[in-house]
Amino acid sequence: MAWPTVFENVAAVIVLMIDTFMVASLGRAAVAATGLTAQPKFFLMAPVFALNAATGAIIARKRGEGDRDKANTAAKIILSLALGYSLVIGLLCIAFGSQIVELCGGNSDTSTMATLYFKVNMGFLAFTSLTMMCSAIQRSMGNTKIAMYAHVASMVINVVFNYLLIYGHFGFPKLGVLGAALATVLGTIVSFGIVFYSLKKQSLFINLGGLLKSKIREGHDILKSVLHLSTNFMSEDFIKRFSFLLIGIMAAKTGTEPFAAHQVGMSLLNLAFALGLGMQVTSVTLAGNAIGQKNIPLARTYTKNCLLSGLCLGLVAGLLIYFWGENFFAIYFTDVRFLSIGKGICQIVAFILPIQICQVVYSGSLRASGDIRYTLIASTITLGVLNVAIDFVLTIVFDFGIQGIWIGTLAAQTTLAVMHLFRFSSNKWEKKKI
Repeated sequence: MAWPTVFENVAAVIVLMIDTFMVASLGRAAVAATGLTAQPKFFLMAPVFALNAATGAIIARKRGEGDRDKANTAAKIILSLALGYSLVIGLLCIAFGSQIVELCGGNSDTSTMATLYFKVNMGFLAFTSLTMMCSAIQRSMGNTKIAMYAHVASMVINVVFNYLLIYGHFGFPKLGVLGAALATVLGTIVSFGIVFYSLKKQSLFINLGGLLKSKIREGHDILKSVLHLSTNFMSEDFIKRFSFLLIGIMAAKTGTEPFAAHQVGMSLLNLAFALGLGMQVTSVTLAGNAIGQKNIPLARTYTKNCLLSGLCLGLVAGLLIYFWGENFFAIYFTDVRFLSIGKGICQIVAFILPIQICQVVYSGSLRASGDIRYTLIASTITLGVLNVAIDFVLTIVFDFGIQGIWIGTLAAQTTLAVMHLFRFSSNKWEKKKI
């Protein structure tokens, strides 16, 4: 179950890097313009990410219970909420896109391009949201390959049309940043078509027929569960993003070269962490199914197997990063000082990776059980408080430089992994309800 999700996430990070390189040919202002829209986009999509996380937990549990009617009702409620929110936010972003970009730091060089890029992407947010929800539904039923096929098709379309529309090759118009935005939208529409069409199979636990027959007004308890889970997931996501914002500000104060190395290091960590995301999706699905069957020993076994697999992958990836990770930095810059900073970051990333994978596997199973209040509290303590505090002390007070940022991340992830381990080792999560 895990490998399609692992491949999907690795490919997504690689395509994002390719996108950046292709836009970079238009100049620094174009790169800055597209990057400028990332934070407001992620901020506005926080409820969508929360619904996506809730989908995995609820559908996996209902599938384990064998309750097809409630599973279809839950899926219909989630899809309706995602569609309604996306349409409203999309229209608001089209209407007030320029004001949002200016608020996020747009200037005379970037505002026009950033606004255009932002409006196109957010205007088609409904396709992005529904694709995420349909993919989550398929994964929760164990069909991870469908989501992978859809995502890979989207990425291929994105790269091809980036080439055609950014530069104007083969008779296509040369649209620059607008072309990059349209390529992303086209890829998303193709992806949505694949995952939505895949739900037409009547043999699936959740299918289009079941969705059409289900009635939202009869699912008050399910709606309550969806909103409860989503609210907690969204709170956790906001805490993480706010802490990342503060950490980013502290990292920027270390200097241009260290901060640039920090950004590349984050790209490397995200690329390697695709392994962990794959194992987390698997732990949510399998543990959630087992919990729905009221088979706690099986849920524990699934979690431990996901943990062992993820740990092995993390250790191998960690060793590769420790000894050869600086070559990744050489793709971006050749300056000796930059590569020296990058080597130091790689040595810390190598330790962070296996610990972070263990942490997300445990959190996946805890979320599947409905123990979301604990994961929220644990994330608040470690990522929202501890990580920021350690980074401040090491970077600002003791002047450790960018190394202090990464040491703080290692300490926070280790603490969070230990907290999740102790929680999973207890029996408190076994009796939680969604």
